Amino acid sequence: MAGSPASTTTARRRPKHDPKESEREILEAAEQLLRERPFREVTVEAVMSRTGLKRPAFYVHFRDRHELALRVVEHIGHELFAMTDRWLRGDDPHNDARAAFEGLASVYLRHGPVIRALADASGADAKVELAYRALVQQFIDATARHIREEQARGRIGELADVDETARALIWLDERYLSEALGRTPQADPQVVVEVLHSIWTSTLYGASAPR
Repeated sequence: MAGSPASTTTARRRPKHDPKESEREILEAAEQLLRERPFREVTVEAVMSRTGLKRPAFYVHFRDRHELALRVVEHIGHELFAMTDRWLRGDDPHNDARAAFEGLASVYLRHGPVIRALADASGADAKVELAYRALVQQFIDATARHIREEQARGRIGELADVDETARALIWLDERYLSEALGRTPQADPQVVVEVLHSIWTSTLYGASAPR
């Protein structure tokens, strides 16, 4: 009996929302808004109005809306990297590249408008630009490393410049995927995959590209 009041008090003081669940809810609300509005209109008030949380809960997880945007970039970036790993870590250039582009297309089908909104915001917001360009640079660096690995295996020949080739291919992907799958109506994802697969294999593997 003596322990009952303490137990009741503990239960009464337990937070209504689990911290991880609250963070997830805020991130999802931010993504929803970025599908509908430019980043400059995504305010803390607008985000929190889409959740079941009070405004102070926002600052438990994020300093400001810029950090929120950074976390959205990181979240989607993890998904994108999981897909590109199919080529980066694979040993079958033709099929692994196709699988990677199919994976990238699936991520853009889900998040394309959000990625496009963040890319557009990077042109006018220094903090968002820093985060977004850092994400793209990670893909450029990983691609350049893998090109050199493929050259060492004898699968890719001499290129004018490995780093610049990687930069050109990644920025081409970023713009094309954003245009094709970041707008409504979206392009046919299978066509998008075929176009990118053809560009990459012909650029890197040339006439020796496996079929």
